[in-house]
Amino acid sequence: MLRDYLAKRFASKGTVYWRSIALAILLTCIPITIVSCIGGYVGNRYLIQQYQQNNEIMLRESVRRIDGQFAQLVQYALHMMANPIFKPAIADMNYVDEFEKTQELLDTMSLIENGESLIDQAYLYIPKQNVLLQPVLGLRTLDDPADRAVWNSLMNGDKGIFWTNHLTRPFGRSGSKHAIVMKLPFNGQTSYGALVLYVNPAMLQLNVTPDQAAYVLDGSDVVIGQSDAAKSYPELLPRIMEQLGSTKRTYDSQSRFQIRADHEQFLMNAVSFEKMNRIWTFVTGTPSSKVTAPNSAYTHVVVVYWIVSLIAALGLSWFASNRFYQPFRKVMDLFRDGKTDEDADPSDEMAYIETKWQQYRFANESLQSRLDQSTPKVREALINQFVLGQAAHLSETEMIEKLRALQLDVTGCLFSVVVCQLHGLDGHKAPLTEKDSQLITYAAINIVGEISEASAAYVHTLDLLDGSIAAVLIFPETSAMDDARDELLRLGGEMLRALEHVLRMPSTIVVNGPAPLWMDIPFLLEQSRKALSYRTFTSESQLLDATAVLEQANPEVDFPYDLEQEFTHTLNLGLEREAADILERFVTALKNEGAPEWVVHQGLMRLKSSLYRSMLQSGHNPYALFDGVQLEEELRTLRDAEACIQWFGKRVIRPYIDMLSKSYQHAMKDIVDQVLATIHDNYMCDISLETFAMEAGVSVSHLSKAFRQMTGSNYIDYLTALKIGRCKKLLLTTDLKMNEIAKSVGYQPPYFNRMFKKLEGMTPGQYRLQFSETKLGKAE
Repeated sequence: MLRDYLAKRFASKGTVYWRSIALAILLTCIPITIVSCIGGYVGNRYLIQQYQQNNEIMLRESVRRIDGQFAQLVQYALHMMANPIFKPAIADMNYVDEFEKTQELLDTMSLIENGESLIDQAYLYIPKQNVLLQPVLGLRTLDDPADRAVWNSLMNGDKGIFWTNHLTRPFGRSGSKHAIVMKLPFNGQTSYGALVLYVNPAMLQLNVTPDQAAYVLDGSDVVIGQSDAAKSYPELLPRIMEQLGSTKRTYDSQSRFQIRADHEQFLMNAVSFEKMNRIWTFVTGTPSSKVTAPNSAYTHVVVVYWIVSLIAALGLSWFASNRFYQPFRKVMDLFRDGKTDEDADPSDEMAYIETKWQQYRFANESLQSRLDQSTPKVREALINQFVLGQAAHLSETEMIEKLRALQLDVTGCLFSVVVCQLHGLDGHKAPLTEKDSQLITYAAINIVGEISEASAAYVHTLDLLDGSIAAVLIFPETSAMDDARDELLRLGGEMLRALEHVLRMPSTIVVNGPAPLWMDIPFLLEQSRKALSYRTFTSESQLLDATAVLEQANPEVDFPYDLEQEFTHTLNLGLEREAADILERFVTALKNEGAPEWVVHQGLMRLKSSLYRSMLQSGHNPYALFDGVQLEEELRTLRDAEACIQWFGKRVIRPYIDMLSKSYQHAMKDIVDQVLATIHDNYMCDISLETFAMEAGVSVSHLSKAFRQMTGSNYIDYLTALKIGRCKKLLLTTDLKMNEIAKSVGYQPPYFNRMFKKLEGMTPGQYRLQFSETKLGKAE
């Protein structure tokens, strides 16, 4: 076929014509091509050589920066270790009882973390008590034997400071395993603890260009840090390790080599330096195509020169032969750039042009059909990006032009935002599966969209992925601002009724707008989502106007401080039901004051914080019982008072009561022992059980129950028996009068006589007389 094609071309133009053209091409192209290839090769080699020389200088500067960062980190850590708070006494201190010192240690650890950019997290390890202190985690015990063995191994060896790259962070904390371990005291013979500083690889000052792949390797050739470009070349690091493994590295040694990886030729430079008594290595690699990129301009000049020379050589001959043939030639050349059709014969120019034109027309219609189908999806994607703040760099005019290109003209329109929060998805009712939640959200989006389409010129809905949905409403330019606002409020009410009727779920709808500018939409959405937290704290459906709500964003709420104190005191007494009643009164008081949702949430978190403070004062560790971060996240999803009360009772009150019950027996035994000692020494005084309960901080019922369990009788009977026994002794061993004996034990004489006769079956005088005669008879 090619032979036939060339034969036809030769036949149409002639042999001399094509030979002259071929000779001109050869005489013009071959010398220029040879010179261009040689020049490009030499230029590229020169650029690579100069680049590696300059890169070695920059590499040494980067090594000095990295070395300086670690030196500064070690110096800073040594300085902080000189703090008197890190004294040997911390190995034996009671961290729960001495919570103030514990908090001081945590504050010092927080200062260490924030004082040096290279530090990611700082831990204080006390092996004697098997505990860790960290600002965020607080005081934790290493209960896992594996973790205990790993951290205890840090105390082995005679090095006061050393580097580790395999120390997993405890308690499931994520992050790098690279850390500097410093024993306490530094360079001491006997270590009572260790300061562990985890390094943040992202803060290493690699000082490399965006195209360079850079790696910092420690003494075990483990990657400490790497540049962003290094993540784009997964095959590069194994090749570097192979090359470095066959190279002997010493202090301040450097090397250069080339590696083929990821379809690129990399120019590599490596410098070794000493750190932590080991040889570390800093390696950089740059694709050779990036280095030789400046030479492309020279190549373009050569190509342009070649084209110009070729055109000049062929111009005269080409002009005469193509003067008549030029219109057909242009069309034929345009079509020859595409794929040749076997059914089209190039020798018949008109038939060939007609066939190719039909092919291109069919292709154009197919592409236009696909474009029309994809335009709505592209438009929705663009609006999503803009609404979520991902297209803030575009101006109002640019956005309008882009939307017009996507068949949406918003010139002169008014824009509003509707945000809907479904309260059946927050988990306080019957739990829904993920699939059910998706179906409900999809149905809600359709309902909001259909209702909005009746009044708005265009509606765009989107799922905010947090249990809420949003709709952007575009009203025509003929709408007035006040009319659009009234219509928006009407639509919001209709949406509430439709959602409650169809989905059987209460919801909160926030409307905001209208605004005259398209660029105001992200602000309207942000304000609407913010206004959601100001909803009245009930499970009923609500319609809010974001503008009106945020104008009253600081409500004056009378906070029930007395209920807060009563709740903490009651819970400390172990009265779970009474504490739950006070909690319900607390939430009801906030609701009656008109407190919005976020105020009630903050009030409950204040109760939790007050309970934390009480636990610390009583010697308990709140961090071991509650996870504060998780509690805040769970509370943030609750939308009505009943759900909050149930959640607080389950997640806060119940665990605290369980903890109190575990320590109840021992604590109550000590209190009862103190009560017995007091009444034995001061039985003549009128001391009530309520007084003891108040001084001990426990309820009277709990103390009475514990007293009866330990003595076998209640408090009054025990005290009465103690006093009567003392009176018997005085009746038999002294000559005191009955009035004096009664007053010596704190009784009034009439009451003493009645009580004595009731217990002994005789009066005090008869008792003295009977036992005196018995002793006299025995003596005779």
